[in-house]
Amino acid sequence: MTDEPFPADETRVRQGIAALRDALSAGRDLHITYRSADEGTPVVPGGHGVLWPPLGRLPKRVRGREPLLEQLRTLLGAPDGRVHVLAGLGGTGKSTVALQLADIAVQARRPVWWASAVDAAALSDSLLVLAQALGADDAQVDAARTGRLAACDVLWQALERHRDWLLVIDDADDVAELETAGRTVRDGNGWVRGSRSGLVVVSTRDGDPRHWGRGAELHPVGWLSKEQGGQVLVDLVPWAGDITEAEALAERLGGLALALHHAGSQLASPFAQRQSFSGYQQVLESKGTAVLGGTAGDVDDRAVVGRTWELSLAQLDAAGVGQARGLLRVLAWFAPAVPIPISGLDHEILGRACDSPDPAGVVAGLEALLSVGLIQTSLPAAEGATAEAIAGVMVHPLVAETVREDLDHVETDRAVSAATELLIHATADLQVDKPAHWPAWQKWWAHLEEMLNAAGPLVREPVLANLVCTACVTATMLLWAGSYNASVKISEAALKRLTRLGPDHPVTRPLRRVQAGAYQFVNRLAEADRIYRELLSTASDGNSMESLEIRADLAVVVAEQKRFAEAENLLQELLRDQESALGADDERTLATRYEIARTLAGRGDFAEAENRFRDVLRDQEAWLKPQHPATLATRYEIARVLVKQGDRAEAERLFRQLLKQQQQVLGSDHPHTRLTLRALSGLNEGNIP
Repeated sequence: MTDEPFPADETRVRQGIAALRDALSAGRDLHITYRSADEGTPVVPGGHGVLWPPLGRLPKRVRGREPLLEQLRTLLGAPDGRVHVLAGLGGTGKSTVALQLADIAVQARRPVWWASAVDAAALSDSLLVLAQALGADDAQVDAARTGRLAACDVLWQALERHRDWLLVIDDADDVAELETAGRTVRDGNGWVRGSRSGLVVVSTRDGDPRHWGRGAELHPVGWLSKEQGGQVLVDLVPWAGDITEAEALAERLGGLALALHHAGSQLASPFAQRQSFSGYQQVLESKGTAVLGGTAGDVDDRAVVGRTWELSLAQLDAAGVGQARGLLRVLAWFAPAVPIPISGLDHEILGRACDSPDPAGVVAGLEALLSVGLIQTSLPAAEGATAEAIAGVMVHPLVAETVREDLDHVETDRAVSAATELLIHATADLQVDKPAHWPAWQKWWAHLEEMLNAAGPLVREPVLANLVCTACVTATMLLWAGSYNASVKISEAALKRLTRLGPDHPVTRPLRRVQAGAYQFVNRLAEADRIYRELLSTASDGNSMESLEIRADLAVVVAEQKRFAEAENLLQELLRDQESALGADDERTLATRYEIARTLAGRGDFAEAENRFRDVLRDQEAWLKPQHPATLATRYEIARVLVKQGDRAEAERLFRQLLKQQQQVLGSDHPHTRLTLRALSGLNEGNIP
């Protein structure tokens, strides 16, 4: 065999013919490759060959995959001996990335071959055709077809005699379909092998590195950003609206490439009822994911949003991991695209939901969902990464929506009940007034809001009651943590659902109090004032514990509306009742004394306010803790009134001392910490918040 380039000038032609004659007379196999004159790269005669890639499917521009394509382009020129696996959820555009790479290779005049791995027998036939085209002996190919030789070895003997090629194996979602001659993919000696002679790229939904072995590198192909997705839509139908509208629709579609393609194709139809991005989004909101059904030309289930994920679930059912379907139904009710903390995925609760009492079955089900991309980790899985390094798992918005729409009432109730139980169990030991617990709380509130809004109208009343009670506690925590707008959203969503449980439900009054507190911190003072007065007017006892707390809240709101005289009267009356009912050292009594001092400062009596604050601070340090948030708040007010009295040096010292304590206790992002920073910044101008 000779692999000499066919020469271009007359002298070298003669030399080449002589070399060919020598090869023939010696009985060596003869194989001629064609090379371009400028770079000596093997090319396919005529530009087409066996297993030609389906480049007609390629969109005019591939968006959002530039870093990945640049990496693959580099590997095309310098293969690293590894198989490169494009892995992700069905519909993310893995095949499109592979097609774009194939087009790059074709433009560079490199041999390119494309094979589908949907069916093992068809894949074997295709790759043996390739082996034969590359010069494999007919007898060897026949032996491979009848099982007397390993077909994969015949292919690779032929492949390794060539250089600078690209082989794409597409739709390798079931890794078992790639097994041949008893060799699995992870063995690295079957159909899929790494090479330095050329580049092997595989597209798959199976992103489990354990299935691919050490000779493969996984490249996650995820969701497009709203900006990238908006550009895809504008590329498809530039007349359908501006980029802002396109980005809004792309965000609603979760950046899923297949969904974007469907939306663009439907909008491009002359018979479309809504021919604008905003109009399509309105239809999507009213009809759900049914809008994303396939078009007349889509004969393959893989090309239809919704059915593409059912293929993955059916594959898991066939593999004996049927519990994955039940697990996905539960996870679909959490906030899409928001990490669900792995620590909160209690195996016992999930096991009951998916009829898998064995915790090992739950683990296997979750791993199966992850492997086919129906859930994904919030951080890309890296080699050697530990479970602790992964913050949580996420469900794509369209996957979640499709799963929800496919459930009947009984299945919905079961799935939401399990999701609610997971959330309650995960937050049961968290305390609202402990700053160390706030980060854990913060991971769950978006999921609670989603359940209230999406599942609240659908579930049984006992499940809803659990959701609303959890919402009350969560909204309270968000107030303590300084996430005031989030507290407003949670409390409002919970109160909206509470109407189903009736006005006399035990959680109604506590929840309205939290709502009023949230309104107070976002400067909706009149609304907070109204709610507090309504609650007092319907209280059974004006001196009950609940009434004392509402009276305190009302007095603060009145003071913040600068009605200082009224506020001071309310606070003095409250203080007498609290000292009688609770004692002078109770935290709530101390809080009232603090508010009285603030009222004095508000009406300009700074010296008296300072004295009162220092008395409160002394008792807080004795009866609470020096690092308690209430104690820190008092220190801030002392520094503030010192500024008002002209003692800026002492005030600055106290502010700086306080800032360190707040950063340690509350964190740098807490509103109180930021307030102290603003105070230090504005100290020289006398502009103290």
